[in-house]
Formats: sequence, C-alpha cells, structure tokens
Amino acid sequence: MKIIGHVKRFWKFHSLIIGAFGICALTLGCAIKEPAVYEGTWVVTDAYPQGASSVSDSAERVLGSSVTYSAKSARLDQSTCDVPVYKSERLNSDDFLFRYSVEQQQIGFTSDDVIEITLSCSSDTSDLGRTLLLQQDAYAVTPSKGMFFRLEKAKI
Repeated sequence: MKIIGHVKRFWKFHSLIIGAFGICALTLGCAIKEPAVYEGTWVVTDAYPQGASSVSDSAERVLGSSVTYSAKSARLDQSTCDVPVYKSERLNSDDFLFRYSVEQQQIGFTSDDVIEITLSCSSDTSDLGRTLLLQQDAYAVTPSKGMFFRLEKAKI
C-alpha cells in the first residue's frame, strides 16, 4: 500500500508541474507575435523609370526618403496614417506585367511571385509607399507617379 501511495503522490505532483509548464508554453507562444515582413522602416535607395522615360529631378528628390509600416500606424514620407489597413496579394509574373506594364526583371525582381501589399488609410497620405511590392525581406519596390522606387529595410 505504501508504494501505491507514493506513486499516486508522485504523479499528482508531476502532473501539476507538467500542466503548469504546458500552460506557460501555450501562453508565451500566443503572446509573442512576429512582426509582418513589411513592418519596419524602409529607405528609398534607387529609382526605376516606368517604360522608356528617364529618372526625373523630382524622382531624384525622393531618394533618401523613408516609409515606416507598423500594425498601429504608417508614416509615408511626411504623411502619417494612424489606422492603417494592409491587404496582401500574391502576383505571378503575368499578373505583375498586366498590372504594372513592366517585366519584373526590369525593376530588379526575379520571375518568382511578388507579394503586393496595399495600404488603405482614412486620412490623405502620400502616394509614395501606398503599395509595396516584395520578393525578399530586405528589398522592396513601391510604384509612385510613373516610377518604381527601390526600398531597402533599415537595420535597427
């Protein structure tokens, strides 16, 4: 009888410990949320003209500008969006060509699918950064005023 009593106490105690660790793991696993791949600060580093046009002076003035995306707000150049709504869509090379009238390779992408992230905002915001085209984590393109601007993610 003594051995059975010890075994019962052993399993009661250890089941409580295992249950506590399980609850902690579940709670911490749900509480830690990775930021979306587009979240962070992006800096305009290059410009690609759309079609046969060349890079204009106004486009060159955009170089060095930044856009910042987060779940709670977005800052596009000098405009702020307090309640951003992000919509994501995957584009294959044919969809990309149809939508933007340019081959992906002309703006530095490969022929793989491109993720298009569109920002909707209740306030009037800058055109720069409203659409983000991603194929890699540290490199993106945003179309604006007949140009494509290369964005690179700022290291923090």
